[in-house]
Amino acid sequence: MPHTHHVRPLRRCATLVVAAALGAAALVGCGSQDGSTTGADDLLMVSEVRSLTNPYEAAWVEGSKAYAESVGVDLKVIVYGGDSQNALSQLQSVLATGKKVLLNINPNTSADTPAIVRAVQNSGGCAVTQWSKPADLHPWDVGDGWASYVSYDGVKEGADTGDVLGASIGGQGGVIAIQGLLANDISKTRYQGFTEGIARHPGVVVLDNQPADFDRNKAYTTTQTLLNKYGDKVNGIWAATDSMALGALQAVREKGKAGQIKVASAADATPEGLEAIEAGEMVSTYTTDPYFNGAMGLAICHQVATGQLKVSDLSRLQREFYVDQTLITSDNAARYLERPTDEEIVESVRDPFSRIVGPIDPDSLSNEE
Repeated sequence: MPHTHHVRPLRRCATLVVAAALGAAALVGCGSQDGSTTGADDLLMVSEVRSLTNPYEAAWVEGSKAYAESVGVDLKVIVYGGDSQNALSQLQSVLATGKKVLLNINPNTSADTPAIVRAVQNSGGCAVTQWSKPADLHPWDVGDGWASYVSYDGVKEGADTGDVLGASIGGQGGVIAIQGLLANDISKTRYQGFTEGIARHPGVVVLDNQPADFDRNKAYTTTQTLLNKYGDKVNGIWAATDSMALGALQAVREKGKAGQIKVASAADATPEGLEAIEAGEMVSTYTTDPYFNGAMGLAICHQVATGQLKVSDLSRLQREFYVDQTLITSDNAARYLERPTDEEIVESVRDPFSRIVGPIDPDSLSNEE
């Protein structure tokens, strides 16, 4: 099992000191790319997600709110509904206000990232993007306005959870797989990992795989269709996220087979997903910590804006990296059920690079000047 990063309870006075210090930094003025300063009132933090009905993204926004409040900067939440053009147009409207935008975004697909980061770069703002980008595009190719790209090792998530699913059905039987968006990097890598993990159990057959676009309701209806099609041949279901796994679980419950058909999620460790593991209805998830993710991107950009960080001084590893994560099963699910306090969220991103575990593209480090 990989190294665990678990936020421990913190003394409230200590975390308030951290928050106060960060807030003071915001108030004294902010550095821009030309070395001038911008008042805190001229900053605007933006947290951009697909949907607040997705528990991962709802928790991401909670992390963003906790951090923005701690440093005294206004936050705008953009919900783009899985519409790539809507995501860009809403962002462009915010950039046009003249505020210095500090953006933390989960783009819809890899193809969306170039236009997003270039818009922020051209406006003089700062962006941190997560989860999805073209493999041949890196932050240093665009400029200091794209501070960092952050992701998790999707192949490992898929492989570990596929392995757990295969073991949970005794290494024999049929399974179905529910993917996210087919054009999304993390969806593709998780499914690649799933195929590797399930292959460790030669007696398991993958009956079908279908996309559900990271949508719980679509996962529910897709699973209904597949359960009706394959009937008793289905012994297990793998899904790329908790929200889709929970949609699949709803369909399983309606068949009266909760706990019999094993359900594995590859990511998110949402409260409802963890409770389903505790109840024996799901067998896995992964701690892609949404509270940390929602705060961390804003913390990087805020530290850049206040002069605590200079993008040109960051290493390539700090500009494009994988974050620490942990496989969750019934053995450790209870440890992650409690939501972190706002103070704990803020403390977790005091050093926003503290959870780096390695480069996304090791070859890119060899070309560093």
